[in-house]
Amino acid sequence: MLLLGKIGLIGGSLAALAAVVLFLAGRKDDSAALSARRGGYYATFLSLLMFTVSIVVIVVGFYTKNFAMAYVAQNHPVGGGSLQWLFNLSGLWAGKEGSLLLWAWIITLFTGYMAIKGAPKNDDLNAMALMVLNIIVVIFGAIMIFSKAGANNPFLATPAQYLVNGQLVGAASAWRMSPPLQHWAMILHPPSLFIGYAGLSVPLAYAFGALIVGDGSDRWVRECDRTTIFAWLFLTVGIALGAIWAYVVLGWGGFWGWDPVENASILSWFTGVALIHSFTIYRRKGNFKIWTMMLTSITFMMVIMGTWITRSGIVESVHAFATDPVAMVVFTILMIVAFVAMLIAVIWRRDLLHNASDFESLTSKEAGYYFNNLFMVLSSVIIAGMTLAPAWLKQTYPTTSFETVARYMGLLYLLIMSVCPLLRWGKTGGKALWDHVKWPLVVTVLPFGLLLWNWIVNLRPVYTDMVAQGGELATGFTVYGSRFLYDAVSVLGFLLASFLIVNTLFVFIDGARNRAKATGKSFGASLGWIITKARTQSGGMLVHIAVAVIVIGLVGSVMYVRQFKSAIPATPGSTIKIADYTFTLKDHKQSTAANGDVTDKATFALRRGDKDLGTVRPSYTMVTATGQQTSSAVIKPGIFDDLFISLQGYQAPEASGTKDGALSMDVRINPLIRFLWIGMGMMAAGIVLADWPKKKAVGGSKA
Repeated sequence: MLLLGKIGLIGGSLAALAAVVLFLAGRKDDSAALSARRGGYYATFLSLLMFTVSIVVIVVGFYTKNFAMAYVAQNHPVGGGSLQWLFNLSGLWAGKEGSLLLWAWIITLFTGYMAIKGAPKNDDLNAMALMVLNIIVVIFGAIMIFSKAGANNPFLATPAQYLVNGQLVGAASAWRMSPPLQHWAMILHPPSLFIGYAGLSVPLAYAFGALIVGDGSDRWVRECDRTTIFAWLFLTVGIALGAIWAYVVLGWGGFWGWDPVENASILSWFTGVALIHSFTIYRRKGNFKIWTMMLTSITFMMVIMGTWITRSGIVESVHAFATDPVAMVVFTILMIVAFVAMLIAVIWRRDLLHNASDFESLTSKEAGYYFNNLFMVLSSVIIAGMTLAPAWLKQTYPTTSFETVARYMGLLYLLIMSVCPLLRWGKTGGKALWDHVKWPLVVTVLPFGLLLWNWIVNLRPVYTDMVAQGGELATGFTVYGSRFLYDAVSVLGFLLASFLIVNTLFVFIDGARNRAKATGKSFGASLGWIITKARTQSGGMLVHIAVAVIVIGLVGSVMYVRQFKSAIPATPGSTIKIADYTFTLKDHKQSTAANGDVTDKATFALRRGDKDLGTVRPSYTMVTATGQQTSSAVIKPGIFDDLFISLQGYQAPEASGTKDGALSMDVRINPLIRFLWIGMGMMAAGIVLADWPKKKAVGGSKA
């Protein structure tokens, strides 16, 4: 099995290298060149096949518990229950070697897909783009094949002293998948991210392809735009799944901690937003040509920076892999080369990249897109700089610093998103702008009024509680300088979010009215046509609404969290009151697994006021082999808030001074967090709608 996996890895890398050579040989316009191109396509498909063999070997190794494979031995799941069969699959990406192989394989999938699309044309643009994608595959393969002491090679054998009759012995008997990874969200989160990361290689490849062949038209954008949106969709879903996992598994009560690896995932998401918007201007107006070319490189660079942060060990993170010097050097070079090569190519082909027109006014739709791009790139650079500051500047920024930057920049971006749909191409006069904005402003009073009422009644009083409690939730208040500023950020966030929702809905309404007038059809039929036929625009508008909904959730669930750290005697019948919730301990059990892991589980009867909310069973496990504690928190969702209950520890009777010991609890009330999850779902739905393929009419033109 190991030999077959190595053959697949080496063979796939060599086939990708052959594809690079053949596509280069196919640059001329003669029969030999066309044959070379065809050979490049065949080599591309062979590379995909060989990498697939390697993936199958790893997966089969997990399902057959082939501990002779070191990667399987070190990352196999234990005690996964009904999801064990899926955890065996997720073992593929549980460690750094397997996740790198998965990433490389997904790149070959994208390369194969683009090759299938491009093969019937066998043209120079697709050939050069596929050449670039195959170069990336070769680099990933080389990292695994030539890594020092096999640090990135997933096909190493388990040392003989750790294996007896196919079973792990000695220190190896404690090897396993990290317990926090054995959760349904981690079955989906990493592969979703890797699909996003791998797919964002495609626009870079097609941008280089266009520059190599000297084609400044929008042909390259049309070849890869939907693939880019598809990749950004999975990156979005991956980030959302990571937030869910952090919320329900890590046991600290939040969903985003500005950890370096978390930050790494969002860098390319920001620049991906700018890239997708630039594609629109490139196609529709023939503008933003240099912007778009450079954004493909910047986005790819941010993708690589994400894994560079994860694997280099340059910054500390609870999510990072062990330090990998080879990957650090190779990925550093790859980032630099991708950016510098694109910059040189853009300068070389600058005569082909003239915009069709210039901005007529800062009140134009083009200007709105420009500021969107500038803002997204700036956000990515700022967060990257703050994340890497401990390594480069010996300066560590606390979570509150990231939150402060995010809140102020978020408000500015909401304003940009709200205004941009109101602008016209070319120039927007004051009267036209007022005609567009007056009714949305009036209607905004309704949702904003509801949010303001909830803020006054339920949220604003929490500020006093948080300051009084001190601790981690109150440490950031001083950066605002005053309660007035803290309040202003919250209220302005609700106001802009409300306006963005209403204004976007008015865009749909105005579009339907205009279409109804032009076609003579009813308003309902016209609105249905916009949603179902003009899917790129309607999907984008749904994403805008989703952003506003997410912001509402963020204001509540980040800025107004009530936290209670309490201890309760571990005696059945003991009661503790937290806010308007009453916990009555029914049972406490401590169990020790065969591998020495100790699990504490408590059963509480829960009431809110006079209402019985049933039974909750929070637990935590102390993993003996690693000394790591994992929590299984309980979340009781409400209409306006979540009750988050995490069991943090158990104190023995002699330590707690009680007969049966004491249980430590971390209870949090997270308001409006439901908006966050709803908004994430809406965003994914909007991206799917925007990227949904259009039916082709007879003759191949799109309907």
